[in-house]
Amino acid sequence: MQISAWLTHPEIPCFNFSRAHAELIEKSIEGAEVRICLSREEFIESLARSQVVLVWTFLQEWFAQAPELRWIVTPAAGRDYFQVKAPEGIEIDYCSFHGELIAETVIAMLLSHCRGLRETELLRADSSWPRKELAPKLTPLRGSPLGILGFGNIGTWIAKLAKPFGVRITGIRTEPGPSPSFFEDGDRVLGIESLDEILPGTDHLVLALPAGTGTNDIIDARRLGLLPNHATISNVGRGNAIAEGALAEALDDGRLAAAWLDVFHKEPLEEDSPLRSCRNAFLMPHCAAVSPNYLELFCREFIEKSSTSGALG
Repeated sequence: MQISAWLTHPEIPCFNFSRAHAELIEKSIEGAEVRICLSREEFIESLARSQVVLVWTFLQEWFAQAPELRWIVTPAAGRDYFQVKAPEGIEIDYCSFHGELIAETVIAMLLSHCRGLRETELLRADSSWPRKELAPKLTPLRGSPLGILGFGNIGTWIAKLAKPFGVRITGIRTEPGPSPSFFEDGDRVLGIESLDEILPGTDHLVLALPAGTGTNDIIDARRLGLLPNHATISNVGRGNAIAEGALAEALDDGRLAAAWLDVFHKEPLEEDSPLRSCRNAFLMPHCAAVSPNYLELFCREFIEKSSTSGALG
C-alpha cells in the first residue's frame, strides 16, 4: 500500500513530515510504503499509485489523477481545509489529537490573566517595581465560572485540563449532550439556546468553534455586552466567531478585562486591525496547537485509525 505524505510548511518546523514519521507508520502498518513528497509537483505525480494520502490540502481536479486513491487524511482539525467532494469510495478524515495541545495553551491564557503574568510586563513599562499596581488585578482561577462555547473534542480537552483548577464549567454545544465523566456537581453541558443565559455569570469564555456560516460573529456586540466587565474571552477555534471591531471597542472601553486570541477573521491579522492597539488584547499567530511532537501525534492517530478504517478494506 503506497501512502503519499505531502506535509510541509515554510515557517513551522513541526509541520514538516520526516523520514522518522514515515518509519513509524511503516513499522506499525503492515505493507505500508510511505513516499515523502516535498513539492506539489512531486505529490501530484505520486497520485497515480497512491491508495492513501496525508496532506494539508487537496484539489478537486486531483481525483482524476488518483485511480487507486481510497483515503485522504489531514492533520488539521478544522473541516474547512478541504473544499472538495470526494468520489464514491474515497474517505476524507480529519484528526483530533490537537485537543490536549490547544487545551494547554488555553490554561496558559487563563493563568496568565488571573495571576498577572502578562499584566506585570505591561505595568513595567511605567514602573520598574509595579507591586502596588499589580496587586488589585490578581484573581484566583479556582472557583471561576468557565464557559466553553464549542464543546466538541477540543472543548472537552479544555474542560479536562481546567477541571483540576476547581473551575465551574459550562459547555455549550449545538444540542445538549452527556457530561464527561470528570464533571462534578455544578458542571453542565447545555445547548446553544442557553448561551445568552450563561454569559452574565461567566468569568472566562473560551471559544473552540469550527468555521461556518452558523458561527459567523456568534459573539457580537450584543453578546459581548452580556459578559461582566471582569470577564475574559479566549478564541482558539476559528476567527469568524467574534465580531472583531465590537471586541476592540469593548476592550478599549473597559467592558471586558482581556481577550486572548489565536485566530482571526483574516490571517495574518491586518496591520490596521483595531485589536493591535488594544492594551488588553493578547494576540497569537494561530499557533495554539504547535508543538515539537505535532506530527508524531498525528501519525499515531493515523495508525490507530488505519486499523478500523473501511477505506483500507
